[in-house]
Amino acid sequence: MTDKFCTQCGGGNPPQASFCQYCGSPLVGGPSPPLPSASAIPPPSSGAPTGWTGSPVPAAPAPKRRRWGLIVLALVVAFLLVGGLAFVLLPTSPDVVVTGINFSSPDNACGLDGSTDVGFNASSGDTVELTYQISGNNTTANATAPCTVHSVTTSTPGFSITGANVPLAVPANATQLLSFSVNVPDAAFTGVLTLVIT
Repeated sequence: MTDKFCTQCGGGNPPQASFCQYCGSPLVGGPSPPLPSASAIPPPSSGAPTGWTGSPVPAAPAPKRRRWGLIVLALVVAFLLVGGLAFVLLPTSPDVVVTGINFSSPDNACGLDGSTDVGFNASSGDTVELTYQISGNNTTANATAPCTVHSVTTSTPGFSITGANVPLAVPANATQLLSFSVNVPDAAFTGVLTLVIT
């Protein structure tokens, strides 16, 4: 007679057995075919099983490479913005450095010949406003003589003087403000500025 095969574990049992001698499960009916071996089981299909009425479960999405591209793009944009703001907001070093100012006056107008002043820093193409309080030449008893400033120019290449309030008459024993604009060169400069007063 044919053995009874357990429907739970596939073990073979004598025909008269009521329970599986291997797993103890109740044996029903007559002999049943053995369970297929592992090599006989077909591989799982990629689609829905036979008789499936629902929708197939979607596969997990593959990692998106586009996300890295967006991150890199965002970092580049942030770097450019920070660099641009730094360029606009941070002060740049001056490229025109006037280390001192010398006054030259052939006729010693108002006693200015040989006078000096500290310099200034500016960017190329800038205009710097200068103002000086002047008086006439000293006379006896701490008095000053009247004088007149007719012109203010410069002998330093690249610089020019505009807007001077000349002619400027200075009364005896008094002071006046001499003001003018110094137009600095469009190129880098380091050195002394010479003003010519007549």
